Amino acid sequence: MRRLWDKDRIIETLRRLHKRGQDLSYNRMAAKMQSLVSAAAYHFGSYRKAVAKAGLDYAQVVRRPRWSKPIIIQLIKQARRKGQDLHWSAVTRRRDELGKAAFASLQPRLFGSWERALAESGLDAQRIARYRRWDRDSIVDVLRTTHRKRQPLNSGAIQKRDPGMHAAAVRHFGSYDGALRAAGLDPLKLRQRRRWSKQEVLAELKAFRKKHGDINDADLRRHAPALYGAAIRTFKSLAAARKATK
Repeated sequence: MRRLWDKDRIIETLRRLHKRGQDLSYNRMAAKMQSLVSAAAYHFGSYRKAVAKAGLDYAQVVRRPRWSKPIIIQLIKQARRKGQDLHWSAVTRRRDELGKAAFASLQPRLFGSWERALAESGLDAQRIARYRRWDRDSIVDVLRTTHRKRQPLNSGAIQKRDPGMHAAAVRHFGSYDGALRAAGLDPLKLRQRRRWSKQEVLAELKAFRKKHGDINDADLRRHAPALYGAAIRTFKSLAAARKATK
């Protein structure tokens, strides 16, 4: 049955598609919804005028499609079905729509992080990071790429951002510093260790307990690796650090 278009339905549809992040450029819509384009020209004089009537900036519409949560989730699920690597380091090296979606996901109006985008797509971000197939070459490549982008490469930063890669670096090179040297980087120049006082460690641990309900090894490593290291250095064990906060 042929769909009947009137002015209200056209405007409503354009707004709905725009909200979903669909590409509303003329060529794209003519290929996907020719009936809408034709109806828009009939009722408003042109497709451009219909877009404007819907309260949308046609120049912005033509410039690039707007990213939205549904579009990013759809791309993630498609990649998952194809068995593609969804780890951050892998997707950001891509030059296709999935790679662009990964960077778009960082916008506060969308997910704020790639991990959250994966989670809202029904995936376990920690599992994806943990089970990526790392080898010596891929570790070195990521370290060099990260260094070129001037992103922090100290151990604490990497454990927080990519715990799977950090663990693989230690496994393949014997230590994280060994991995850095293999990548041609000087660990001493990259090390950024905060000097914690005992009082600061206790205060941070108490704040962590208040926020997370407990101080356990896995959560502290994942959410506050620098604090974990400081607690071990200060109290020799996490059990002792935990006891000191009571």
